[in-house]
This record gives sequence, C-alpha cells and structure tokens, in this order.
Amino acid sequence: MFNVKKLIFEYLNTGTKVSNSPAVRQQIQVTNLFGFIGYTITFILGISALQRSDFSHNEDLYLGIVLLIASVLFFLSRIILKHFQSKNGYTFSANLVTYALMVLMLYLVITGGVKSTGPLWIYIVPPVVLFFGGLKRGLIHVGLFAVAVIVVMWYPNNTMLLAHYSDEFKSRLIYSFITVGMLFVFYEYSRQRSFKILQELSQRFEKQARLDPLSGLQNRRGMLEKLEYEHQRTLRHTKNMTIMMCDIDNFKRVNDEFGHDAGDQVIKEVGQLFAKGLRKQDTVARWGGEEFLFLLPETTQEQAFILAEKLRIKVADSEYVFGSTRLSVTVSIGIYQMHPQDSLDHAISRADTNLYRAKTHGRNCTVKTD
Repeated sequence: MFNVKKLIFEYLNTGTKVSNSPAVRQQIQVTNLFGFIGYTITFILGISALQRSDFSHNEDLYLGIVLLIASVLFFLSRIILKHFQSKNGYTFSANLVTYALMVLMLYLVITGGVKSTGPLWIYIVPPVVLFFGGLKRGLIHVGLFAVAVIVVMWYPNNTMLLAHYSDEFKSRLIYSFITVGMLFVFYEYSRQRSFKILQELSQRFEKQARLDPLSGLQNRRGMLEKLEYEHQRTLRHTKNMTIMMCDIDNFKRVNDEFGHDAGDQVIKEVGQLFAKGLRKQDTVARWGGEEFLFLLPETTQEQAFILAEKLRIKVADSEYVFGSTRLSVTVSIGIYQMHPQDSLDHAISRADTNLYRAKTHGRNCTVKTD
C-alpha cells in the first residue's frame, strides 16, 4: 500500500545523516520543504504564464521562462542535498535557494509580474534568507535586497522599471517590507538566543550527569563511557592501558568518630589531590562510596605502580582539616594492566582483586599483578 506519510518523511530527511545535530537536521528538513514548495509553485506559475502568453505576449512569455528557471534552481538545491551530504553541500544548496529567490523577487518588482502584482511576493524574502543565512548574514541579505528594490523603484524617470507603480504604492511597499523584515530579524534573534540558552543548559545537565557532586570527579556513568572509548582506541592502536582501583582505608572509622560531614570532606580533598596528580590524558572517578577508579591510557603496569606510590604517599602525608578537627588517612591501591583479550568488567574485577590483596597486606600499600 502506498504510504504517503513515509514518503513525506523520507523526502524531508533527504541529505540528513545520523551524525547530524538536531539543529542541522532541522535546517536540512526545512531546506527540502522550501525547495519542494519553491519548485512546485514556480513550476505551476511558470506553466500558467506560458499558457497565457500563447508565445505571443512577450511579458508573460519572459515571466514563464524566468519562473521555470527558478523552479529548476530550487529543484537543483534538493539534488545537491541528496548527493552531497556534507556541510558544504548544505551551504551551497542554501545559498542557491537564497540568491535564486532574491533575483526572482527583484525580477517581479522590475516587470510587475501578472498585472503589477509581482512586488507582493517580496515578503517571503526575510524569513527565508534569515533562516538559511542566520541572523548576521540574513540581515545583510535583507538589507541589500531592500536597497536594490529602493534603487529600482526610485531610479530617475522609472528607467529600471517595466511596470508602473504609484508613488504611494512604492512607499508603502518599502515601509511594510522593512517592518516585516525587522519583525523577522527580531524573531530570528529570539530564536537563536533561545536555542543557544537551551543548548548551554543541555550541555550543562549532560556534564552534571557525568560528574560526582561531592568530589567534582567523573561519576560511574561518566567513567564507564570514558573506559569504553579508551578501550576501543587501545585495541585499534595496540596501546597499553592500565586500571587502578583505590579505597580510603578505615573510612568507616572516620565517619563514626568524626561524623559524615568530615568523611565527605576527606573524600572531596582526596579526590582533588588525585586529580591534581594525574597527567592530562588520565582520568580518575569516584567509583562509589570511598572508592576511586583510575584510567591510565598508554601506561604500563610498572609506570602505573610508580604513579600509585606517589599518590599514596601524598595522601598519607597530607593533613585533612574539618573545623577544629585534624586527621590523616591512607589509601590502598590495586593495579591491573589490560590485555587485548580482556573485557572491561574483567579488568575492573582484577584491579579490585589486587585492591583486596592490598587491604589484606596491611593497607596503605599498592599491589599489582604478579
């Protein structure tokens, strides 16, 4: 059965890719929609003009030819989007639609179109060029088009006009066009500002969803995404990758003796100490409770052991102040270097096993795989 809804959906999404952002996808869809409306209407009006001319009235003949040329150009914009699915393809297609529309509208102003009604079409210029060109570029295009219309209409002795317009019609046409243009400029400014605010809020919430609010480090969700990315990159490029699991020793005693607020302060300061002691490509996350997970790309087990010992000693040598209370803590660390056949779950489990061995060896130490 012929599915009209599916056909429309496929048409509007011509030229889109899975990797496109929602904003880019919307721009391409609107370009396809306008292209369809543009080449359909101009084609119908062009054929109608040719039928009226019967190839004897030059005005309708020329109008019909121009409208059919515009129809071809609008249709060409769709072909470009379909076969050149890139940013350059969209830009070229949008520019083709914009300039073809502006030239067509200027032609209608000069010739008058059908019974001098051609200028009434120019109001579609502002929304189209502002959408395709954005606020700054669209405003320039609208301004240049308005100047071109003013020059054509008020050129001495109407030399540039093939149609006759009264001075009252010309002045009101320009005033109303500028008014409509400014309204669409304000609308486009508001739309872009709203979109920017929503985008910033989305990015902020997305970032917050991956951060632990107490320590400011990556949380488990953010770390899992980072682990998956680095794991795939390691496999592609045959690089080393090491995971470290860390736990604050006797943390329950800290909470019991000094309170949970003191425990939170310790977690926060230890997490900051870890973050400052890592390289740019390394990542540390609060894995849960008093546990931290380290991701060390392009790092061997021996290199990770040296880093772990530096961090362990720095934690032990630091003093943690909470109000009038001063306390010290130590950490235990388990290290595991991934092998190509390892899954992430297996690697994390092995690092956790080595952490357990560090605990059973007296705490405040680092254990790696033998």
